[in-house]
Amino acid sequence: MTPYIYAALILYAASLGLSIAGQTTASAAAGVASVALIGVVLTRTHRELEDLKNAYWDRLAGVWLGAEYTAAIWLFMLSGVGTQLLSAFLWLQLTSLFPAVMPGEVQITRPEEVGRFLGVGALALGVFALALVWFAAWVYLIDVFTRDLYLVRVATGSVGFRPFSATFYVIISLVTVGFLYFYWLYSVWRWISQLKTSTRLPHSSQGPAAQ
Repeated sequence: MTPYIYAALILYAASLGLSIAGQTTASAAAGVASVALIGVVLTRTHRELEDLKNAYWDRLAGVWLGAEYTAAIWLFMLSGVGTQLLSAFLWLQLTSLFPAVMPGEVQITRPEEVGRFLGVGALALGVFALALVWFAAWVYLIDVFTRDLYLVRVATGSVGFRPFSATFYVIISLVTVGFLYFYWLYSVWRWISQLKTSTRLPHSSQGPAAQ
């Protein structure tokens, strides 16, 4: 999964760079591809985590909190893709509505212009609401993956890693404009690999392990 994480990071950086350069459509395309790759990594990580949970269910029964991983991952992907595409469309609408108008010089007088302006405003609110859903799913996934991997580590008696709190990973991701989110993503996959190695479970095993 490491190549997928690196590719997602490169596409994310490209999306930001293209956005700064004014290449809205290309930026959205790179952003969509990055979100899709992150979704692939999260889905595979969830599968590996389920294998560990099934193998050590007797030890985790008293502490396992459970999480809506599949729904959250799909919500993250769909809202992320939707935010990227609608943001690009919104920007194109804004640039066509005010093609060369300086701030403070906007004059909207005709009824059709007023209607279009209100439509763009409604679209902006929709994009904002969708972005909030994306953010909520993003934070939720960081929280449950970090928590549940630590629970598995304690239950199996494995050593070698001790994750920080989910709040820490959320904060460093926000402070670095999302770049250190990929550090968390890489760390999660590394933790999975360490747990698989220390418990001698193969990757992508099928079904619960025999107790």
